[in-house]
Amino acid sequence: MTRTAIAAVVLRRPAVLVGRVVAVRAYVRPWVRLHVELSDGTGTLTLRFMGRTEIAGLAPGVRLRVEGIPSIENETIIMLNPHYVFVPDEAQSE
Repeated sequence: MTRTAIAAVVLRRPAVLVGRVVAVRAYVRPWVRLHVELSDGTGTLTLRFMGRTEIAGLAPGVRLRVEGIPSIENETIIMLNPHYVFVPDEAQSE
């Protein structure tokens, strides 16, 4: 599957995105979840990991490749429990 820009995602269709984490927030109420904001320069979406308050190595500035199905909630694009892989910075991989 080819990589898609966040601004070009189609809701409820599988997507592969690559971007940089800009914020990480954990919540315990009303349910346990971790929100990770991912940006690729064209837009931002929220990755929501249910039942978790942290993921080792996941912090602002880290680049991720994620696969999942985007949806919308309160005018925010979200992806529930996406498959993710840490990717090196582009400058390091050249």
